[in-house]
Amino acid sequence: MRQRVLQATIITVILVVLMLGIPLGISWLKLTDQNLGNQANVILDQVRIDTEARLQEGGTLDEALLQRRVDEQTDLNIAVTVVFEGDTITAGDPPGEDPRKSSTSGASGQLITVFIPQSDVRAHNASAWVLITVAALAALSIGVSVALWQAQRISLPLARLSRRAEEMGSGRARGPWQSSGIVEIDEVAVELSRSGAMLNERLEAESRLASDASHQLRTPLTALSMRLDEILATSTEEWVRDEARISLEQIDRLTEVVHDLINAPRSSQRRTPGVVELRTVLTQQSEEWSPAYRRAGRELSIQVPRSAAVWGSNGPLTQVVATLIENALVHGDGRTAVKVRRNDHSTVVEVTDEGGGIDPELGARVFERSVSGRSSSGTGVGLALARTLVEDDGGRLELLTETPATFGVFLISAPGEEGGEEEDLVLGAERREGRASRRPREKRADMTPSGVSGARHASGGDDLDSLPQGSVVRRRPRPRS
Repeated sequence: MRQRVLQATIITVILVVLMLGIPLGISWLKLTDQNLGNQANVILDQVRIDTEARLQEGGTLDEALLQRRVDEQTDLNIAVTVVFEGDTITAGDPPGEDPRKSSTSGASGQLITVFIPQSDVRAHNASAWVLITVAALAALSIGVSVALWQAQRISLPLARLSRRAEEMGSGRARGPWQSSGIVEIDEVAVELSRSGAMLNERLEAESRLASDASHQLRTPLTALSMRLDEILATSTEEWVRDEARISLEQIDRLTEVVHDLINAPRSSQRRTPGVVELRTVLTQQSEEWSPAYRRAGRELSIQVPRSAAVWGSNGPLTQVVATLIENALVHGDGRTAVKVRRNDHSTVVEVTDEGGGIDPELGARVFERSVSGRSSSGTGVGLALARTLVEDDGGRLELLTETPATFGVFLISAPGEEGGEEEDLVLGAERREGRASRRPREKRADMTPSGVSGARHASGGDDLDSLPQGSVVRRRPRPRS
């Protein structure tokens, strides 16, 4: 701001000096020339009076009479010549080449001429130029001084306003705004203070709500966790113990999700990705979603290498995979397939189903918030949140095909143990011959975010023995590259 004010003022002063100084300089030079002419005329009158008085007295004209007038001039080196009855009387130094001269005739017939040398004419013009230059420099100096004062007067309140805005952003205490004398800046400061007070009130209200929600959610979750621990410790049924263990893992992840959601706005640092084993994540998802797929008469197939390590965050990646599997269950149809393809640099998790696919009109906007299908009851947040979670870890989530709907989670491969086999985990109710075909599903767009399944990942079993009852595990050799 200070630099802009200086530049604007200096440019304005320069333009004013040029527009007014040039005509003023020309007028000044003409005035100087006119003054020289008037001075020469005065000398002519004085010499004419002197010569006429001498002639009337009957005397003769001599050099001493003219020299007296020449010596009276202190700022001019003039020469005076009088021609009378064929005689020429001269006083003063020779005027040199091309002098400025003025002539007049007396009553007795004498011809008087005054010569001003060009050196004296140039000296007077130079004095005029010096005065013009000094005036221009004085105008510029005054303009710069005024510009500095004005820039200081404007920039200091703006700097104070900037510091005040920074203090508001950092949450530091702020005192009352002191008037700057500039109405516009004072109005902005007052409005900024009012907005800051409103923002603080909202943040405090949200903080209280988050704290209350955390307490209200953790209390029943703790009670439920204790109840499941009791069931796990007392039950002799193996399937009951498995369901209790899975439920405890889901509660633990839900507790971590609640903790992350509450503390995320307070944290200014992004999470640091680590090494995540996809096989562990997908095995847990198969355990959690198998009852829902069995109830829907659907089949879930998960194909993952024995070792598929990627760079990411366990909880968010679990939530992304759960969101895609839930979308396929709620809005898809037929068999849902989760397949992992990887190389040395990248790993892709593809989720596809045999449903009607995604409406082409929504295909390009499927990852936008609040975008969902016409018949969908979701909030339109699930896929948008999933894409954000993947991008935070350096990956990306894309819609590969609309029909059938195929989503791809692109991740960075991490070093892991090399395995020579892939596992094909197939979950869900077995197909029976003669059964009626399933009813068609609605077109999908953005679906509701997953709940418990989208929570933070807790440690889960990696053995095949930990798969839910009814799971089918088929092994086939990995194709050689």
